[in-house]
Amino acid sequence: MHSPHPDQGKKSIHQADLTHNEHKSSNQVLVQLLAEFVPKSQTIREVFIESSALKNLPEKLLHHFGQSKVMLIADENTWSAGGLAAQSELQKAGYVVEKILFPANPHPRPTVETAQTLSDELRSDNLIPVVVGTGVLNDLVKFAAFKAGQSYCCVPTAASMDGYASAGSVLSDQGFKITHNCAPPKLILIDLDILGAAPSEMSGWGYGDLAGKVPAGGDWIIADSLGLENIDKIAWPLVQGNLRVCLENPGGIRRGEPESLQSLVIGLLLTGLAMEFFGSSRPASGADHQIAHIWEMEHHQFNGQLVSHGACVSIGCLSTMALYDWLLQQPLEQFAYNKSSYKTMEDKETEIQCLFREPEITRRALVETKKKHLESGQFEERIDQLKNVWPKLRNRLQNHLLPTTKLKYLLEAANAPIRAHQIGISEEHLKRTVRAARFIRSRYTILDLLDQTGLLDKALSEAQLPL
Repeated sequence: MHSPHPDQGKKSIHQADLTHNEHKSSNQVLVQLLAEFVPKSQTIREVFIESSALKNLPEKLLHHFGQSKVMLIADENTWSAGGLAAQSELQKAGYVVEKILFPANPHPRPTVETAQTLSDELRSDNLIPVVVGTGVLNDLVKFAAFKAGQSYCCVPTAASMDGYASAGSVLSDQGFKITHNCAPPKLILIDLDILGAAPSEMSGWGYGDLAGKVPAGGDWIIADSLGLENIDKIAWPLVQGNLRVCLENPGGIRRGEPESLQSLVIGLLLTGLAMEFFGSSRPASGADHQIAHIWEMEHHQFNGQLVSHGACVSIGCLSTMALYDWLLQQPLEQFAYNKSSYKTMEDKETEIQCLFREPEITRRALVETKKKHLESGQFEERIDQLKNVWPKLRNRLQNHLLPTTKLKYLLEAANAPIRAHQIGISEEHLKRTVRAARFIRSRYTILDLLDQTGLLDKALSEAQLPL
């Protein structure tokens, strides 16, 4: 974990108007947890969450950045949702305000090239970048500001993803989607009224992103049990400790209720902080995200629009959970080692070339796969190890995972997609994606376990995938 910033005393989370007497104590616990961990961030100085928070933007910028020119970055939709009001509040306070406005359709591509172009526009010592928006916009500005040597402010317009507080920007570099290390915002200002006014499907996407932490936690448990990546004592409880609390009221999230949105957005913020403290996305991302990233690298569209990250993760989450349901029924402690199930690196290269069409994605997938490839003797040891730990591992997984039927119910209630066809993914496309997903990251997940035991094809044939 990173050491506290020397200006730690200046950091805070504003808690006024967040809780009411009638609220569940669980929300108060979440607020207190966020208040405890924000000061431990190396970059974030304040998280300010309340109704009508936007009116406080000028004083918060003055406190954390000084009186400088403000550059508002938004797209046409987020400008209407919060950008115009932000401009009005800032100009009333005497700020000089300029803006960079992206079109709503087509959306800006989440690429390094786009972010680098934006970075050139932010290179000024007398400039405060303020992004008004969500997913792609936040990733672009986070990367651009970091490359320009700037701190920035984030004003989310929807609780749609977990990247607001993370020390990473997920962008495609020559077609391959990776997480680029860069600083989170200095100030995150969240107006619950703006979140509540967002289309319910956007909150559903954020809910889907958060729900993906359930199977991602299972993947980390597997890696921990095999001695590959130990569970972190700080990052794990930040994400998993209150995950069920954050997921407990999907109907309220769908209806845009402030208390439910507060719980959701804090869950997403805590996930971002966990990634910063741990130094990677392992606390938040497993096979569910690897599946989603492939569709994002394909620039997958449905009904003429790019499918959102959270919607992709929702289907990736349920796909992974279906594989877990199937796996937990298998007596792996009785698994018979079969040399024919071993795949050489040459075998994997052939499979990768069949699954991926873009040369750069193929090249990157080979790099990631080589990192976790086992030689024949190591492979045999891994199988023996898996057999030995399986009874205890299965018990740990059963204690952690939610029943898939319940998770599907929760996702649907939050207005997140629960079937692949809802985002334009066919059965063939889904199965091909799941087969390919293990190759794009060196991170060990359930997909690697199924592949190493020779059970992946059987699992894909028999598991109840979200078709």
